[in-house]
Amino acid sequence: MRSSYDKVSNIEEMMASLETLIKNSGQKNIENEYYYLNHRHKELYLALRSYFAEAEHNPQVDAAAYITAIPEIYEAVDVFECIHPLDWISNDGRLSDAFKSLTPHIQYIALAAAEASKIKFNTPPALSLGMDYWNIDQLKMFWQYTIIRRKNAM
Repeated sequence: MRSSYDKVSNIEEMMASLETLIKNSGQKNIENEYYYLNHRHKELYLALRSYFAEAEHNPQVDAAAYITAIPEIYEAVDVFECIHPLDWISNDGRLSDAFKSLTPHIQYIALAAAEASKIKFNTPPALSLGMDYWNIDQLKMFWQYTIIRRKNAM
């Protein structure tokens, strides 16, 4: 079993890495340093950043594009019908069929991003659900979302 010191040390290293990404977010081609689920996620994200041109200057739109580029989400959504990268989550104030077709863990990521964008539903807080159920890859995607979202903070 790992010692508490090792765990704390690993967490501190991870937080330092996240802080560095936030501080360097204005750096040219910083997207190459982001965490992606796989290569397709990166390709989709870069394509969506181009499609949603506001992502270049608006971290909220940029971060939403990162979430929508998750391959499972992208394959379920017609992004070309969206004005904002998270518009697909709701349909007439209710959770959309595309949203409902996603696996629960990916739903939690999308809902947490929507909640951060002030899109509210009559559901339990997605962040608390995610914290209980996300695996390490899903946590990393959400952390990366927060880094993109906060990139102008420092």
